[in-house]
Amino acid sequence: MSKAKTAEDKQILELSVALEITKFQRDAYHEQVTKLEQRLADADRRAERAEERLYEATRMLSTLAMQAVNAPARSNATEVLVDGKSILRLNNPINFEGEGRPQPKPQA
Repeated sequence: MSKAKTAEDKQILELSVALEITKFQRDAYHEQVTKLEQRLADADRRAERAEERLYEATRMLSTLAMQAVNAPARSNATEVLVDGKSILRLNNPINFEGEGRPQPKPQA
């Protein structure tokens, strides 16, 4: 009976060691899950901010595009032939003086 008791005690010891290892692993997995949940929440917040910035940038570009489309034609270019060569001629050039830009220097 002594050998049976020793074998039973050995099995109980092995099971209690296995139980402690399992508890330790469970706690480690709970900590890992908590960290991963925090990282996921941080990534979600970053994604939301990036989406908001993308939306604002898209709105700005849309506004700029609409302004460019609706702006009056200030100047245009036509192609003319001079001495058999194709040259672009600028019609109605933009007035630099009225827009706060430096005026181009006249060529002599």
